[in-house]
Amino acid sequence: MVKSKSNLLYFIVCFWGSFSLSAIAQEHAIKGRVTAFRSIPLSKVSVVCKGSDTEVLTDEKGVFSLVCDEKGKLKISANGFYSENIKLRNFADSDSVIVNLRYRNGEKNFEIATGYGHISEEQLTYAIQHLEADSDYSNYRTILEAIEGRISGVSIRNNAINIRGATTINSGDVPALLVVDGTIVEFPVFVNIPPTQVKSISVLKGAAASARYGSRGMGGVIVVKTKSTD
Repeated sequence: MVKSKSNLLYFIVCFWGSFSLSAIAQEHAIKGRVTAFRSIPLSKVSVVCKGSDTEVLTDEKGVFSLVCDEKGKLKISANGFYSENIKLRNFADSDSVIVNLRYRNGEKNFEIATGYGHISEEQLTYAIQHLEADSDYSNYRTILEAIEGRISGVSIRNNAINIRGATTINSGDVPALLVVDGTIVEFPVFVNIPPTQVKSISVLKGAAASARYGSRGMGGVIVVKTKSTD
């Protein structure tokens, strides 16, 4: 009986020992960098290992490091930017994670992002002013995200795009006309354009929209050129 109890105790110790080693082996030391506009480092960004209480903040260079379950997720968030959830298994062969947060356009978010110290006013002002000159839209998941992230005064709701200042009191809230490679398209067609195929996005309103599209451009015009036109 004593021997039987000893064997059982030995089995339990071995089992829990192997379980603990397995659990420890699943933890992964992660280093990463958080940026915005693909090059500007963001500081004081919250990086959380989901499923645990582990949280760190990025430094002034946007760099962070923490230990997390290698099969877990990181939630990366900063005020004034869209949060990102990162699956660590996508970085199984690397100890380094690079994350680019997308800016939430608008004056309020400008004040929030700079007020919390994530980015300086000078850097954010420069980035916003040069967004339309940057033709790489591949970081966006949809063309609507690209428009919201790059063009000020544009809102998307009820399957329509509205441009602030493009309509008058008499005309009401008229949705923007959508033009792709010179052809007017409906909203369902427009939203299915892959961002990777977009060459440029322009906004016309007022006299510029009316001169080219007449009354159809009363609510402004979103003009998209794709790479297929090259």
